[in-house]
Amino acid sequence: MNYKFKDRNLFEMAVTHTSYANEKGRDKNFNYERLEFLGDTVVNFIVSKWLFLNFPQMDEGEMSNLRAALVSKESLAEAARKLGLHKKIKLSKGEEKSGGRDNDSIISDVFEAWAAAVYLDGGFEEAEKIVVSALEDKMEIISKTTGRPADYRTALQEFVQKQGFPPPEYKVISEQGPQHRKTFVVEVKIEGPVLLKQIGEGRSKKEAMSNAAKNVWESLRGKEQEIIKDKFFIG
Repeated sequence: MNYKFKDRNLFEMAVTHTSYANEKGRDKNFNYERLEFLGDTVVNFIVSKWLFLNFPQMDEGEMSNLRAALVSKESLAEAARKLGLHKKIKLSKGEEKSGGRDNDSIISDVFEAWAAAVYLDGGFEEAEKIVVSALEDKMEIISKTTGRPADYRTALQEFVQKQGFPPPEYKVISEQGPQHRKTFVVEVKIEGPVLLKQIGEGRSKKEAMSNAAKNVWESLRGKEQEIIKDKFFIG
């Protein structure tokens, strides 16, 4: 999990559920709850710092929405699973049987407790490294959808392919004006969980296609919270 603890007890505490501590007769505080309390702040600060430094154009509201997406229960549980952290959780037999190992609330709490344990054991820089690394896939999605690329068509194609969707389809839906001053209208369509469509206009087919791609890109701005959950929405 990209970090070796000097104090192994911190790690053991971070992955111990209260039910397991009770079952084994451990000290009442030898579980992840106190560490999770600290880890909530540690993770929020790391994500806030990343957003603040990487997106100077964002206002407070935009950063708050993105932070909420990145530190959501589902997001942190997914990051923990990617690291294999969920396999390390110590649960009582009863909690195990009731599905505790697949419970997003427990897994996300353990992720925060683990981040706090790394912070206490190795300092803020180590904690920052492991949190950013664990969330890098979602951070990359945000980086791609909040920037302003020079080539919108290429950027859009790379983005949708990375999400596992077919490439955008472009279609000229109308040509307006005299021959020497035509305006082309192009529709771009992306087949995802939800059909995404936009149109663009230009003095050439190429310009209209680029503007259609730009309109899709712009429609995704401010909707990163939904994109993080692997969904497409009509802009």
